Amino acid sequence: MKRFKSQTTQSGFTLIELLIAMTVFLILIGIVVSIFISSLRTQRAMVALMATNDNASLTLEQMARELRTAFDFSIIASPPVSSGSVLKFKNANSEFVSYRLNNYAIERGICTLSNLADCDLPSEFSYAPITGTNVKISDLRFIIFNPANPDDWPPRITITLSVTPKQANLEDIIKTNIQTTISARNI
Repeated sequence: MKRFKSQTTQSGFTLIELLIAMTVFLILIGIVVSIFISSLRTQRAMVALMATNDNASLTLEQMARELRTAFDFSIIASPPVSSGSVLKFKNANSEFVSYRLNNYAIERGICTLSNLADCDLPSEFSYAPITGTNVKISDLRFIIFNPANPDDWPPRITITLSVTPKQANLEDIIKTNIQTTISARNI
């Protein structure tokens, strides 16, 4: 009598081997997803910072263009409405203009009165913001340097500001301090 011997050899993975392979795979996927999410957050922060710096640079350039042809500069220090100072002057179009910080935005105001000395109160100016809504300006200061002999050198105005992106997770982390000096062209 012949005996039949089954020669089926079973090849494959055991349940333990499958569980270990799946666990290693899930850990690797978790690490890759974590790196991807971290890089997305970093990219968003960099885009917000670049937009903030671009907006601050544009604002400073707009102010500088007007200040280069202005005269009769004066500063009101530490007004109750802002953190910093308020700059008042007469521009090339003979308008009385003021720059100030209000609600974390730089505002430009025009006074309708005929004398700059009469334009002391913020209510006498018509203000409009010149910074974007994605920017938070936390400090704005003006410094005027009038030379001893104004016939030789025009006044110079130094503007310093602190700017941050207006995003909840970035406002207290990223802060850029910017300073520029403008020389008035009218001698």
